[in-house]
Amino acid sequence: MAYKPGDRNDSLTMTRAHTYKQAQQLLALALIFLLVAGPVIAGVTVTGADGVTVTGADGVNYVRTSGLTVTGADNLLAFKVNGISPLAADGVTVTGADGVTVTGADGSTYLGTNRVTATNPDGVTVTGADGVTVTGADGVTVTGADGKSYRADSVTFRRGNGVTVTGADGVTVTGADGTAKMGSDGVTVTGADGVTVTGADGVTVTGADGVTVTGADGQIFSIAPNGVTVTGADMISMLKVNGVTVTGADNVTIPVSYGSTASTRTDAGRGLQSIDPELALWLSDPTDDSNINAVVVYHQMPTDADISELQRIGVLGGTRYNALPMIAITAKRTDIIEISHLSTVRSIYGNRTLKSTADTRTSAIGVDRVRADADLTRKNLGLPLSGRGTTVAVLDTGVDGTHNDLSGHVVQNVKIADTQSLSVGFTRPVYVEGLQNTDQVYGHGTFVAGLIAGSGLQSNGKYAGVAPGAKLLGLSAGDLTLSFVLSGFDYLLSSGARYNTRIVNCSFSAETVFDLNDPVNVATKILTERGINVVFSAGNTGEGLHSLNPYAVAPWVVSVGAIDGQGRLADFSSRGDFGSDLFRPTIVAPGVDVVSLRSTVSVEGVNGLVVADTTQLAPSELPYYTTGRGTSFSAPQVAGAIALMLEANPQLTPAEVRDILQRSATALPNYYQHEVGAGLLNAHAAVLEAAFSARRMGVWRATLDRGQAQFFTDPAQQFNGTATPGGSSDASLNVPQNALLASMEVAWGPMANANDLSLSVIDTVGKRRDVPNAPNSAGLTGRRERALLRMPSAGTWRARVNNLIGPMATAQSFTGIMEVTRVEYAPLADVDGLSPDARSDIYQALRTFVMTPYGKNFRPAFAVTRAELAAALVMGARVPQYLPASPSYTDLTDAGMSLFVESAQAAPGGALFINTPAGGAFRSLEAADRLTAAVALVRAAGLRAEAEAKNSAPLLVTDASAIPANLRGYVAVAMARGLVIADGGGSFRPRSALTRAELAHALASFSRLGA
Repeated sequence: MAYKPGDRNDSLTMTRAHTYKQAQQLLALALIFLLVAGPVIAGVTVTGADGVTVTGADGVNYVRTSGLTVTGADNLLAFKVNGISPLAADGVTVTGADGVTVTGADGSTYLGTNRVTATNPDGVTVTGADGVTVTGADGVTVTGADGKSYRADSVTFRRGNGVTVTGADGVTVTGADGTAKMGSDGVTVTGADGVTVTGADGVTVTGADGVTVTGADGQIFSIAPNGVTVTGADMISMLKVNGVTVTGADNVTIPVSYGSTASTRTDAGRGLQSIDPELALWLSDPTDDSNINAVVVYHQMPTDADISELQRIGVLGGTRYNALPMIAITAKRTDIIEISHLSTVRSIYGNRTLKSTADTRTSAIGVDRVRADADLTRKNLGLPLSGRGTTVAVLDTGVDGTHNDLSGHVVQNVKIADTQSLSVGFTRPVYVEGLQNTDQVYGHGTFVAGLIAGSGLQSNGKYAGVAPGAKLLGLSAGDLTLSFVLSGFDYLLSSGARYNTRIVNCSFSAETVFDLNDPVNVATKILTERGINVVFSAGNTGEGLHSLNPYAVAPWVVSVGAIDGQGRLADFSSRGDFGSDLFRPTIVAPGVDVVSLRSTVSVEGVNGLVVADTTQLAPSELPYYTTGRGTSFSAPQVAGAIALMLEANPQLTPAEVRDILQRSATALPNYYQHEVGAGLLNAHAAVLEAAFSARRMGVWRATLDRGQAQFFTDPAQQFNGTATPGGSSDASLNVPQNALLASMEVAWGPMANANDLSLSVIDTVGKRRDVPNAPNSAGLTGRRERALLRMPSAGTWRARVNNLIGPMATAQSFTGIMEVTRVEYAPLADVDGLSPDARSDIYQALRTFVMTPYGKNFRPAFAVTRAELAAALVMGARVPQYLPASPSYTDLTDAGMSLFVESAQAAPGGALFINTPAGGAFRSLEAADRLTAAVALVRAAGLRAEAEAKNSAPLLVTDASAIPANLRGYVAVAMARGLVIADGGGSFRPRSALTRAELAHALASFSRLGA
C-alpha cells in the first residue's frame, strides 16, 4: 500500500498521471524528511468519542477507541515501531500474544476470553444442536428400552429428538447463530452447531433413531433406541439433536455472536470511535498544512446540517455518497482535527492506495460435478447450473468487455471518475456508464472477470469461468484508491439492484490493521445487510502469523486464501492468528498457475499476472489467455460458486451462503484454521445444499474437538537490534517441547523508509534457513519480514536480520518477536507401550481431529469399521463431501454415517470401497480389512492410475498369492507410499482387520503426501 494522505486535490485523476507521479515523488521525499530526518515535536491523542487532541508528547496515543483491532504482533511491530501506542486497557480491542482477547467484530466488546460467560444458571436450553459431546467419569453404562445393560467406552446417538443432562459440571455451546443472553436464571441458544458437556452425572435420550455402543473390547452393537439412560459417561456423541435441556449446570460458556449489538462502552454510537493510524501519524506533525484527502465516516447518513458543519470548519467541498454514510473530503490538518470532535463522526480515514492481491481448478473445486449433476439439472428445468439470473460485480481495475469470452456477459461497465478535485461544493460520485472496455492499464480486473463468468469461447470451453451463465457488472476503480473503491460500493448500493447484483468480488487489500470503523468495512457491512455477498481475497503477504488482509477479517465477508495444484497452501497466501475465530480465511481455492483472460492491455509481471506459461497454453490460446498467481484469483472462483448457489436458491442470505461454504468445504488436515479456514472450496456440495436443504453437509465438524488436544500460544519472545548496511544482527530464541508452529517477525519504521531488511533462521544444529525477501511497502504493516517454522525441534534457534545494501541504506533498528504454539494431549492410558513413531502418528491424528479417543484410551488394537474408515477418508484424506437424494445403501439410516459413506463412494476418481455396489448393504459396522483400506487410501490419494499400471508387476510380500491380481498394484503403491505396511515377517495380511493404530499411521502418511 502506498499511503498518500498529503496528495493535493488535483492529483487523483488518471488523466493527470504525470502530475500524480510528481506529487507522489514529492510526498515520498516529504515523508522521509518528516519521519526520518527529525523527531516529531508534537503528538496526537485519539480518545474515543472525544476526538483528536494535539499533545506535547511525541507519537500517537489511542485511548478508549472502539473497533480498532490490534493483534499482539501488530501492537508491537506495526504500532510501536511507527510511534503509535494503542492502549489495550483503555478500549482498543487487542487480540493475540499480549493476552487480551476480545471477539465480537461487529463493534461489540465483551468481557472474557473469546466468550461470554454465565455462571450458576438455573437452567440452560439449547435447541437445534447439530452435535453434542458428553465426557466425564470412566466407563459408560447403557440401559436400553428392553432393560438390558451394556458396559461401553463409547456411545453415539443419531438424530435424537431430546437430550436431558442433569447435574452437569459444565456446558459449552459453540457456533451459535442466535442472540446470546447471559444471566443467573438461564441461557437459551438457538441454532447451535455443537454442545460439549463435561462431568455429566446422567444423560437421558428419548426418541433417538439409532444408538451404537462401542464396548471396552472393541465390539460395536446396536441397542433399542426408544429410551436410553447413560450414567458415568466417558464419551458420548449425539448428532443432529433437535433439543437439549441442561439443568443444574455449574457453568455455561457461549461464544460471542457476531450479529449481536451489546457493548461495554457507554459512549458507543456517538462521537469518534477510531481514526486511521497512518492519518494520525500525519496529523501529529504541527508544521505541515498541506491538503489531505480523507474519508469522514458518520454514525448515520450525513445530513445537510452535517454539510453545513463541514463548511463552517472550512471544508469547501467533497464527495457525498448516495448510500454510504460517509463523505470524501480534501481538508487541512487543523480542519480534520476539528472534524474529529463532532459527535456525528464515527471515524476518519486517509485516502490510501490499495493493492491487488494478485486448467485444473474446476476439477479441484467440484465445478465440473455441478454441471454434470443430474439432480441439479432436473431441478433447474433441464439446464445445467451456470449462474444464470445472477450478476457479479467486479470492483477492480476494470473489465475488457471486448474480449470474446465476455461477449454478452457484461450488463454494465462503469468507469468511476474523481470528483473531489473538480469544483468547490459537495457533489455526488460521477460514473461513466456503458463503456466497452474499462480495463485499459493493467488487465487485472479482466482476468478476475474471466474466472467468474468467462464463456471459454476461445478455448472450446477449456478455460470457462466457474459460472459462465452469470452476468458481470464492471466497476473500474482505476488505481484502487480508497475513494474510488468507496464510490464503487456506493454504486452497488444505489444502482446494483437494477442488474440483480448479488455478489461483489474484491481482490485488493491494504497494509493496515482491522478496524470496524474503516470505511471499507462499514461499506461491506451495509452491502451484506442489503443481501449482497462480499468476497475478499485473503492477501499475498505470506507465511507468518497476522498477515491476513484486514478487509478479509470482517466476519460478514467471505475471505479466500490460495492453494496450489497439488492441494498445498500457497506460500504467499496470507494467514490469520492461531486459534482465532475472527482472524482466519473463510475457505481456500486454487491460486497458483491459474489461467484466465488476457485483456488487450494485460501487463505481465504486474498485479499477479505472471509471464504466460507456454506449457499450459497452446500458441493458439496465448492471444486470449494468460496465467496468474495470487489470492486475487482464488477469490473470484468462490464468487462464481456463490453465483451457482444463488441460481439454485435465490433466497439464500449472505450469512447462509457463508455457512454452507464452510460446512461443505473439503477438510485440509495438514493445515490449521488460521491458514485455510474451513478448507478447500467444494462447489458441488455447496450447490447441492443450496438446492436441497435436506442434504446438509458438514454436521460432523461440530463434534470433532472432544478435548483430545489443547493448544497454547506462549507469551511472545521479543528481540531488538540494529543492522548496518551489508551487516546483520542475531537474536537467540527458545523453542519449547511439543511446538507445532513458531512464527518469527521483524518490523522497522517509520513507514517511509528506504532500508530493506531480510530475515533468516538458524536451527539448533547451526543450519541456516533463508526466508524469501518479501517486498516492503510504505504502510503501517508494510515494513516487516516473516518466517514460519512447522514442527520445530526444541532448543535454541537464532533469528538473523540482514540489512541489504542499497543506494539509501542506513543503520536500521528493528523490533522482532517469536510466537510459539504448542500442543498438550489428554492423558491416554494405553499408548505408552507403543513405539515413538506409532505414538507420533496417533497424536497427529488426535491434534488434527481426524480421529478421537475412547475416553481415556485410544484403543490402538481395535478394529476400524468400514464406516469409520469412510469417515477418516473424508476428514483426513481430502475426499469431498457428497449426499444423494436418497441413500445408496440399505443399511444407511443415519445422516451422519451416510455423509461419510456416500462421499467415499462418490469420490471424483471413483468409489473408494471396492465390491460394494449401490442398492445393497454397505456393511457399515463390519471391520475394514487391510486390502480394502489399501485400495481406498490409494484411490483417495489420486493414485489409481499408478496402482492399476502396476498390477502385473511382482509384489514383494510373502502372501502375494492371497491378493487378487487386479489389486496387487494397489498394495504395491500403498506400501511404497507408506499408507499400509507389511508386518515384520514380510506378510501383508490382506484379510486382517485394519487397526486404529494402522489407520493413524495411514492418515499421517497421507498427510505427508500433500505436505
